[in-house]
Amino acid sequence: MKHILLIMLSLGVCACNSQTNVLPDDELTGVWIETSAQKDTLIFNLDHKGNSLPKTLTVKRGREINAGGYLVPKIGSGLYKYEFITSGDRSGRIDVINLLSSFSGSTDYAFQRKGNQIEVENFFELGFNKPATATRTLIRL
Repeated sequence: MKHILLIMLSLGVCACNSQTNVLPDDELTGVWIETSAQKDTLIFNLDHKGNSLPKTLTVKRGREINAGGYLVPKIGSGLYKYEFITSGDRSGRIDVINLLSSFSGSTDYAFQRKGNQIEVENFFELGFNKPATATRTLIRL
């Protein structure tokens, strides 16, 4: 009886894992630009030289002059680590960690792929770990 229960449990776990909708990293790898203002760029799985850097997301938002008069990257720019949430009530979300922040926690945001477009909540516009206020559409370059 124990063996039958163990087999049924194992099959149930395998069936659940095969039903999750995991987006392969190679489908995202590359440069994506925000469609409305075309000023924000997300780069999935590549470093600054174009080499493979799995599970990373680089956000480029341009530069601005700060209060001290220095030209600095805009808030939200930088390197993030990401994972997709593929099960439970948070499924369909991207969990991000800002690798340049002293805050080591992660925050998840809505994420959806629609053909050659992605829709993601605007974590990169507000600074990390803030609640999203809008969803942005990006297209692959």
